[in-house]
Amino acid sequence: MTGIAMVNLRPQPGYQDLEELMKDETAGWGNKFGILVLPTYYHRSGSDPLEYLKRAKAMIDQKKSSLESFFSYKFGYLVMSILGAKYASLLNYRILCNTTFTISNVVGPKEKITFAGHPVDYMKTTSSSLPHAITMHMMSYAGTAYMQILVAKDLVHDPEVLAKCLEDAMLEMKEAALLKIKLRI
Repeated sequence: MTGIAMVNLRPQPGYQDLEELMKDETAGWGNKFGILVLPTYYHRSGSDPLEYLKRAKAMIDQKKSSLESFFSYKFGYLVMSILGAKYASLLNYRILCNTTFTISNVVGPKEKITFAGHPVDYMKTTSSSLPHAITMHMMSYAGTAYMQILVAKDLVHDPEVLAKCLEDAMLEMKEAALLKIKLRI
């Protein structure tokens, strides 16, 4: 199994003021993101859920500090500017077809916000029509994390079981982390 994750390549991550973007001509408009290819490894030894998390974090940190995401963005930009949108979308589609899953992690506002005078209770993001077996979105909003899982029903026959397994794994990691903190105190 191989997955992909999108990486923000803007020098200032997060929300940016529209007025500041308009003043700064070097920033440009639109999304600037690169792709990281994430290989999945199965480790049968060990029962500490935090070890899996440490290995995954080390791999992601190593990939983030590499030039993989930068070159994937530049190559996509080159294809877009030379061959046009049709071939750029075909390239993206072919990349998505040759991976099993997508992971998205969006950091939302830290405080609750209002929209047109109405309080926003929660935020979720999604994408559809991806040629993947599994798409996972995580988004934080006002101190709460929301996870969405989209599956191909013909490949994942019981998505509730998958969601329950992911929920149980996250709860195990949380309990292990809390136990480790208590042991240090």
